[in-house]
Amino acid sequence: MAKTFPEFLSYLAILSMLFAPSLCDQATETAPSCSTVISNVAACLPFISHTSPSPSGICCGGVKNVAGLAKTHDDKMAICNCLKTELANIKYDPALVAALPKQCSVNINLPPISKNTDCSKVVFGNPMKY
Repeated sequence: MAKTFPEFLSYLAILSMLFAPSLCDQATETAPSCSTVISNVAACLPFISHTSPSPSGICCGGVKNVAGLAKTHDDKMAICNCLKTELANIKYDPALVAALPKQCSVNINLPPISKNTDCSKVVFGNPMKY
């Protein structure tokens, strides 16, 4: 029995080393940076400001990337607050912000984001299918 306990401790130590890095990575993940969000969706400005009739391919690729970043509620709030802040001094149509996912065939709901949007109450998500 004297050998069993040390072997058990060795087994636990090996398991700890295997799983600890992945647990640490999850704990240190942060919300998407505003610069990342803006660099992805900057090409959408002509569409949301009515200077282009449809979003460009680059814009749609960026919308898809940002949708992929919206994993948690905190991520979604960060994305919303970023867009709200960065669009505050630009003339644009909030309804066109909400239209981007559909126009780009991206399976996510994006609310109309304006200076009055309360990002803590915004619900992103996959569109409901009827």
